[in-house]
Amino acid sequence: MLVLGLVTGCGSDGDAGDVATDSSATPSESASPSDDATPQATPSPTDDNAAPATWQTCADVWNEGKTLPKPYPGCALDGKAVPADSIHCSMGALLVTYDDRFWGVPGHEISRADGKLQQDADYRQDRATCTA
Repeated sequence: MLVLGLVTGCGSDGDAGDVATDSSATPSESASPSDDATPQATPSPTDDNAAPATWQTCADVWNEGKTLPKPYPGCALDGKAVPADSIHCSMGALLVTYDDRFWGVPGHEISRADGKLQQDADYRQDRATCTA
């Protein structure tokens, strides 16, 4: 589960936009997802939105257990850009989602939902921790 990565894995390693966090912080046991924290659907590529040549394909990036690249601007789907769909976490990290079934924090392990992302208990806990 990604909760530990959200709480402890967000220290600065030199990438712009990182914020160091207190690794002793723990998620609230009573945290519940906020309606305001619901991420938008993964953007669909458009005909005029070519992916930069440096972007990996979405199929290469989004695999359960792999590490989400850091930084993560997005991925390429059929040559088109699919920008990162993310939530800014309260501790300074980003929680990135893809295809209504994958999520992860850049630089940490990718998780996959058993069904729809919003229905997955692990994702809901990670999102609640992120926005606490």
